[in-house]
Amino acid sequence: MEKEKEPKLWVTVLKLVIGAIVFIGVVGVLLYYTAEFNTYAPPEAPPSTDWGIATDSPIRNKR
Repeated sequence: MEKEKEPKLWVTVLKLVIGAIVFIGVVGVLLYYTAEFNTYAPPEAPPSTDWGIATDSPIRNKR
């Protein structure tokens, strides 16, 4: 039987490091794309102050 050759330790470490760098690079590019070209945000409308407590007086009326 022939002895199966295992790759040297430094080759395995080098492959893992290169894989991690590629993974981090891909995630970085995807995050950059999402930040620059955000297509998920709803259209912005100006806030309306004619409803809610925006026009209420902070002083209570004495009734």
